[in-house]
Amino acid sequence: MYQSRDRYLARVFRLSSAFRPTSTRQSAKESLPVNMDSESMPLPAIVESFLHFEEPLSDLSGLLGKHIIYTYSNGWEYEVYYKNSETLDYRVRSGLVGGRVVKGQKVSIKQLQTAFSSENNVEGSERETPLYMISWVEPTGTSVVQVLNLNRREIRTVILFPDWVLREPLKTVCFQNEHLDLMRSYRDQGPTYPIHPKIMLGRIHFVEHCMLENDNVINPH
Repeated sequence: MYQSRDRYLARVFRLSSAFRPTSTRQSAKESLPVNMDSESMPLPAIVESFLHFEEPLSDLSGLLGKHIIYTYSNGWEYEVYYKNSETLDYRVRSGLVGGRVVKGQKVSIKQLQTAFSSENNVEGSERETPLYMISWVEPTGTSVVQVLNLNRREIRTVILFPDWVLREPLKTVCFQNEHLDLMRSYRDQGPTYPIHPKIMLGRIHFVEHCMLENDNVINPH
């Protein structure tokens, strides 16, 4: 899952060379220029295009700076602070990894109803409640996607757990920022597969506005 750039480029070469006559094929290693290391080689254009693609900017003013506490239907309770347009802090208050605290997690946040709003707008119709989608990948290898409705106080989450996290969840219970290298080493050791997807519905029972960039909202200790 976490393949090196060398392995990735070798795989791309093998796939492309499969369509050439056998007599002209080379190994990926032989095909690299003698003095060129793989880090300096350009990615295929389609990959570059994908990596740089972004959806239109969203109006996130209804979410940023919010501090919320919510409980999933299985009883797990979480606390999240949306620190800015690309960062959140959170604490797991109870559940599988209760006691886990993360600050400065990089995320992608979009408002779901902005992309096609002009096509769907009906004059005089009531403005739809904004929904926000938040997604991120953690140093543990866990991936998370959330859809948040503050007006209805609902949150829907998909968590994709690597196998190692469910086998040994207590390894992740810490103030993660003080153990980032350790979390990455656990991730790399695995096992990653099978991935365990969990779809969860939560009710938000606390909301406050704390402004942006407030480091005191989620206390790690």
